Amino acid sequence: MSDTTATLLASAPSTDLTLAEAIDIARSLRPQLVAEQAEVERRTTYSPELHETFKAAGFYRLLVPEMYGGLAWTMPDFIRLMGEVSRGCMSTGWCLTLGASHALLVSSLWPKSVQDAVFADGGHVVIPSTARPGGPALRADGGWVLNTTHPYSSGSPYSTHYVGQAFEYGPEGGAPLQQMLFVAPRRAYEIQDDWGHTLGLKGSGSNTIVFKDSFLPADHVLEGTMQVDIRSSHTSPGFELHGNPMHLAPGQGFFGLDLSTVFVGGAFGALDEYERLMRERKTAGDAGSAPRARLHDPDYQRWFGLATARLNAAQAIVFDTAERWMEICHRVAAGGEPFGTADDMMLNMMCREATRLAWSAVQDIIYRTAGSSAAVNGERMERAYRDLSQAWGHVNMIIEDSMARAWSSQTLA
Repeated sequence: MSDTTATLLASAPSTDLTLAEAIDIARSLRPQLVAEQAEVERRTTYSPELHETFKAAGFYRLLVPEMYGGLAWTMPDFIRLMGEVSRGCMSTGWCLTLGASHALLVSSLWPKSVQDAVFADGGHVVIPSTARPGGPALRADGGWVLNTTHPYSSGSPYSTHYVGQAFEYGPEGGAPLQQMLFVAPRRAYEIQDDWGHTLGLKGSGSNTIVFKDSFLPADHVLEGTMQVDIRSSHTSPGFELHGNPMHLAPGQGFFGLDLSTVFVGGAFGALDEYERLMRERKTAGDAGSAPRARLHDPDYQRWFGLATARLNAAQAIVFDTAERWMEICHRVAAGGEPFGTADDMMLNMMCREATRLAWSAVQDIIYRTAGSSAAVNGERMERAYRDLSQAWGHVNMIIEDSMARAWSSQTLA
């Protein structure tokens, strides 16, 4: 930890951290995040020391309700900060964001009895989650027994809990009876040492979580509930308990915001490296002209300007989408139209367009013109391209066509 970061942490309030204070901390960490990228990949997650820094800064408590010691930030502020962290290291940003954001899911959907247990440690929680059902859950006396497997559980290395999906099966097997959403404490599951073999995001801590004959009390399981198909209404357990309009939102737009802010932040990290190369390297030269500093080359100036504009536009889409998400939450809390599936899907699609714009800036301009030496194994540009390529192939990108069809069918009906 740098002296600057230590000073900022010492002066930052533990219960009323502002966005400006948090961004100062994130930016002070950027040199460390950049320097530790290779080690993050080897470890497959960020260091225990950095985890403690995030914890001390309150980054895990941003979306935790105030009654449990959390900061209860707005979604736009959370999204802005996670983008700043991701600019220094996209793997770290991915792991942190997807571990910190699901506190909102728990505080929205589960009753007070469960929230009291989950947030008992002063509001400190790290909660990875995946939406794909991981296997069977069987009814037991007072609850459920799980035998499930959940790959790609980003944020798992430092997790305190897990939110996942399972299928209920009868005692005789057969077809699943229903799908369910559950929250489980760390003692209920194992984390497999199986991450780090993908092209990119090797340090995102997206390990597989496994439940083996794990018992969960009945109130930890929401029967007949699918995370990606939560229906909004004018109330929820979280809204009744905390009065926060954010607890009235479904999950697609929220998930899209998580992914897009990390992606755009990672793309800005590639732009930072591109600027460094412009300042330190020369052009290849061509017929009739000798190599010269890229910084003063008209083509590189144009490329840098165009890439910066695309990334600023992508970031503006993400920030605007977060504001729209908040506006809809307040509309519902005021008794207006519920947060509909069409609203949720459109916000998710807007986030995807921000990601597409950021990807085009990196693929079409930044990486293409950075030079082959920037693509050598271990170079920051090479790692940024791998991370962004991996994220571009995420399932949330793959479902764009089906979601667009579903939105149009519902809107035009």
